[in-house]
Amino acid sequence: MNPEVQNIVAAGKLPAADGEKLSKLEPGTFVLHKSWGVGRIAEWDLLGDRLLIDFEGKPGHPLKLTFAISSLEIISPDHLLARRLADLDSLKEMAAKNPPALVELALKSSGNTLHLDDLEKLLKGRIVSDADYKKWWEGAKRALKTHRHVVVPAKRSEKLVLRDQAENAGTQMVKSFLAARDLKTKLATLASIQKDIDLFSDPKTELIPVFQDISDSARKSVKLNLKECLQLLLARDELLENLTATAPMGSMKISDLITETKEVLADSIKGLSASLLGRIYRAFPEAFPNRGWVPEILHHLTKTGGRAVAEIATVLDANDELDVLADALKKSLRNRMLSADLLIWMARERKGLAESVFDIDLGHAILGVIESDHMEGGPKRTGRLQDLLSDDKTLLGEMVAEAEDEDVRLLAKRLINGSLFDELTRRSLMARIIKVRPEMEAMMDENAGAHKDDSLIVSWESLEKKKQELEDLVNVKIPDNKKEIQIARDEGDLRENGGYKAARDQQSVLLRMQGKMERELRNARGTDFANVPTDKVGIGTVVDVEDLASGAKDTFTILGAWDGDLDKNIISYLSESAKALIGKAVGDELELSTDSHHVTRKVKVTAIRSFKP
Repeated sequence: MNPEVQNIVAAGKLPAADGEKLSKLEPGTFVLHKSWGVGRIAEWDLLGDRLLIDFEGKPGHPLKLTFAISSLEIISPDHLLARRLADLDSLKEMAAKNPPALVELALKSSGNTLHLDDLEKLLKGRIVSDADYKKWWEGAKRALKTHRHVVVPAKRSEKLVLRDQAENAGTQMVKSFLAARDLKTKLATLASIQKDIDLFSDPKTELIPVFQDISDSARKSVKLNLKECLQLLLARDELLENLTATAPMGSMKISDLITETKEVLADSIKGLSASLLGRIYRAFPEAFPNRGWVPEILHHLTKTGGRAVAEIATVLDANDELDVLADALKKSLRNRMLSADLLIWMARERKGLAESVFDIDLGHAILGVIESDHMEGGPKRTGRLQDLLSDDKTLLGEMVAEAEDEDVRLLAKRLINGSLFDELTRRSLMARIIKVRPEMEAMMDENAGAHKDDSLIVSWESLEKKKQELEDLVNVKIPDNKKEIQIARDEGDLRENGGYKAARDQQSVLLRMQGKMERELRNARGTDFANVPTDKVGIGTVVDVEDLASGAKDTFTILGAWDGDLDKNIISYLSESAKALIGKAVGDELELSTDSHHVTRKVKVTAIRSFKP
């Protein structure tokens, strides 16, 4: 104890314990105060019961002895704050010439870990000017890349770390990982390991404790932190792949986690990156073997966001289940069960994975979702769908190009009569349809009459035939094509496999055919053409006509949409000749087209009678 202090203690003016503390606060000692910051003891005034301290920006500040003893923390002369007070110019020179050394000094002065905000408080405004600090820190980060004992965080919320150079850096990272108490910290540490894997001399062996800990942590935390568990296992698998290593025996696999959590998985993985979602969905075949994964992954199709949709489709395609995807999408389209994300994906993939289901039904589904959202006070979720229709200049045109007239007419009617778009936008959208289907221009007339029956009229015989064709397509041709794809895939390199490409192209054709047939059958109305009126030509009538120039006579039977047979002079009511005849009475004259393009002949209706099967 200092002799002068001992006298005060002996006189009973200061407790012995405080005397010991005061003796250490001799002049020249650097100290830290919570309010006034760094300072240096200037002199003692024991008789006056005070110390004089030169604080940064406040020299000669007096403190009562008891207050000084309780409020001052002694710091080393090598502490950055002490040097900032005593020799600011040398620190400024260090900042200019050797930024990593200054960062290392700051870390040593702060217990070897430091948040970036705290580093900024130490340096900015005093050692590095406010205006230059951002640029200075960017340069310091670049320079620190070669200083492996200093760990620069990827996120500002994480800490700078100064590693013990006497201990192997890889060993330190392993210890840090094992010491982490929560999954987020483990994820951050694992990312550092991945980044600095070259610091390990034998990573496959040195990281075994890390891999074992990951498996144990995932098992313990799966119920409470499923998302983080998935991320941790996926990060582990990525590291193992890079090392061409395998996880320790008995380790939890991503497929195990998927199986255990299938009921809540779809909701838990929302927000993950596309790359992580892809890895999750690629594990589905292992998680649910014997094609059990197909319904499980399709369940996710309508439950997750846009990133997931693309990854699910890619996995189905890679496993030759594109027909299953097409069926699921078509069913969802019919039942209006598709999310905005899925509809957008289908539109954007219309020349890719969604090609086989891209048709006018998609347009009706898009309008349906937008209408539903508006009825609920929207648009809330479907602004992107409206933008899609408006911004994609070719979407509507491609959608209606090969569609039936009635389907196009219905879509056009919904656009014209609905309140989903302003007048200018409605006209712009209709113009895109008319560009591809000029016959729809009549729909621009606000008085265009409503069609009484939107169904497709067909004979019972042709209806059954169409159903049999669809059944053959679904049960024979598509499965046979799927086998061809698998056989071709087994032959090897797909890039040079012409048979595989041809089989996949054929698959797209067959799936489009399936979609078209199903749509036609949904709209079809069977009839036997009985009891049709014969005062005018109509569906189900037999019409005799006479060529006015040559006197030649012809007979036409006008039947359903799929009943045309030119050899028997049976024509569909949708044909141009039928459209010209329908509504005419005996004695009426009209123009009929001939086999030559743009050439017509004038005929007169001479008789009308009902069709007799």
